[in-house]
Amino acid sequence: MWDTEDVVHAWNRAGNPTPHHLLGLYAQALTTERPVGAYHTLREDQEDRAILALYRVDRPHATFADLYQAPPLALSSYHQLLHDLAREGLGPLESHSGPAVGGLR
Repeated sequence: MWDTEDVVHAWNRAGNPTPHHLLGLYAQALTTERPVGAYHTLREDQEDRAILALYRVDRPHATFADLYQAPPLALSSYHQLLHDLAREGLGPLESHSGPAVGGLR
């Protein structure tokens, strides 16, 4: 499994322009919710949980309902973070949390 610093390095290698300190917060949020390891296609509920974990860095009290009401463009940077990890062959693994509710699309 990859730790927070490994995830930040992967984002840097992928060319993500987000400042290092923010990448660290996003990586911590993502790795706290679930381990990060070898890439695999995410189910919709897994992607929702990963996006919510990242979204909560900027909006700590956000819920799934908040995500579903957010315009797609408002979530694009979080989707880009997951895409950048995937380009480096990484991604969130099975969530340690309970079942997800709904989808973002």
